[in-house]
Amino acid sequence: MGTRAPAAPTAPRRAATARSAPLLPKASIRRAWPRPRDGPGAQASMGVGIRPDDNDVASELKLVVPKSAYGLSQRQMAALGLVGEQVARRYDVCEDELTAAAHYGGEVVSEHTRIATRMAGGRPPSQAPPDLPSLLLDGRICYIGMPLVAQVTELVISELLWLNYNNPEQAVYVYINSVGSQTPDGQTVGFETEAYAILDTMAYIRPTKYTLVVGQAFGNAAMILASGKRGGRYALPHSRIMLAPPRANRSYGVASNVMIRANELENCTETYIDFLTGFTGRDKDEIKKDSGRNRYFTPEQAIEYGLIDKVVQPEDTMISEKDYDRMLAQSQAMQQRMAGSDAPAAAAG
Repeated sequence: MGTRAPAAPTAPRRAATARSAPLLPKASIRRAWPRPRDGPGAQASMGVGIRPDDNDVASELKLVVPKSAYGLSQRQMAALGLVGEQVARRYDVCEDELTAAAHYGGEVVSEHTRIATRMAGGRPPSQAPPDLPSLLLDGRICYIGMPLVAQVTELVISELLWLNYNNPEQAVYVYINSVGSQTPDGQTVGFETEAYAILDTMAYIRPTKYTLVVGQAFGNAAMILASGKRGGRYALPHSRIMLAPPRANRSYGVASNVMIRANELENCTETYIDFLTGFTGRDKDEIKKDSGRNRYFTPEQAIEYGLIDKVVQPEDTMISEKDYDRMLAQSQAMQQRMAGSDAPAAAAG
């Protein structure tokens, strides 16, 4: 009589987990989920593998706003609370109130208005500028009050181009209080080409350029000061001017790369000397000798050297005067005329 082979051990039964089979909710929970009506406008379900029963639709979740208002499904809108009469009231808007004429026609400019001034196309501003930098730009003043780094150069060039677009026939005033592209102790903080970009832009635009140093103009900033119109280069009584050659910070690396930077520095120095020669009318060799090291000037010495033309006294003015009260009255009168012309058209419609 043969022996019976032992039965193979069976694996113990285990409860269903997330790895073996998904746990489905009870039927009562599944029936609690509303299902949109079938048809072309039915939205996709946002459930996680749970399909609601076909015969259960929650009538209390019926929407009172268009389905396409938010780009969401009905269930998503219900979850976010975007249902009910309060949401429907948001869409109760008259179409006439959405027009540009309705928005600007009743606007009254006052001294408390903080809307930015519009000056495009050479038109006068509707009100006084909202802040001090805008006031300077509205007076056609381009103020350079920081070292000539990339951000400052970008702003100055943008202002010059804007003033040229706004009114190419009216003068531009460049106020300078800058150490240029290097500190007084010779440390470079910016590229020499930043000043050359400003000079090229000043030569490109059409308005007459007047320059004024209000504190200090060192290095490349002194070159910008001297680039103004002959007879229109000014300095305040206690300002300081300094000529300084282009410099480069100590650099390390391959000898060929150091030589390339040295050659570029020499080219920048030649450009600096050429600009000063043309602005001052002095001999190139003399400019090269004087700019070989730092040389300071008082306003009177700068006049003699040819860097500036006049020392500004307190009674002199360098800003375009504007009557903002008159411009405000004109703007209000124009807006009232606009509001009056829109009223008959609305009555006829």
